[in-house]
Amino acid sequence: MRFFIHPLFILTAVVAIIFAATDFLIALTVAVVLHELAHALVAKHFGAVVARITLTPFGGALNLKTKILTAYQQRLIYWAGPVTSLLFSLLFGVMVWLFPSVFIYLEYLVVANFLVGVINLLPIYPLDGGKILAHIVPAKTIFIWSDVVFAVVLIVSLVLQNWWWSCFAIIVLLQINWDFKQSIYVDKFNYAGKTKTGKFTSCAVLSDMTLFHVYKMLNPKHPTQFVITDRSNAIFYENDLEQWLLQFPSNTTLKKCMKN
Repeated sequence: MRFFIHPLFILTAVVAIIFAATDFLIALTVAVVLHELAHALVAKHFGAVVARITLTPFGGALNLKTKILTAYQQRLIYWAGPVTSLLFSLLFGVMVWLFPSVFIYLEYLVVANFLVGVINLLPIYPLDGGKILAHIVPAKTIFIWSDVVFAVVLIVSLVLQNWWWSCFAIIVLLQINWDFKQSIYVDKFNYAGKTKTGKFTSCAVLSDMTLFHVYKMLNPKHPTQFVITDRSNAIFYENDLEQWLLQFPSNTTLKKCMKN
């Protein structure tokens, strides 16, 4: 399992340094890592292979190499992060309360884990609450709703001249629209808003085919398995294709994706 840092996480660090909040940044980073490890452990419990974890300003993203996960399994993976963050906040809080002279330095971790846990339950993207909501309403609707929410936060913070919240809103808006391309493809990866189930449909592909051409081969109702015939019949699944479409331009060939 590898960790990667999203460019917007670096931007958050710069903002924290400007506002003299480096101590809280360190606590926030620890809280985010614990949060994402909880997601990863639950995903591994369901048989997923966690290729890497990308740290983002207010959480992260798992790159999973896996067969199709059910909607129930996906929801448990999303819930694992916020629940773990809140439990760690409670644990550190009790330690500070019982032994303040010993664990006073954990105060930042109490606050950071609490914020990461509570904020990630909000029904907006890119938070876990928004991803859970994506199983109920169309993903595009969530993206638009999330843009509106943080645009309002930005306008209000600018009017009040609260530059920290202004920077916060700008960073989240950048992340939302950075990931917006997911909504271009999400409909075909889901059937009537639900995870596809049933027997796998197998499709033969070549390694020089682009992601977009492979995407068009997806079965709209049943999970799809792809066999790369010129690569010793190597197999990948539509979950892998979905992750690649988030990482690479749609005209990237399978050969280039398989190298990463």
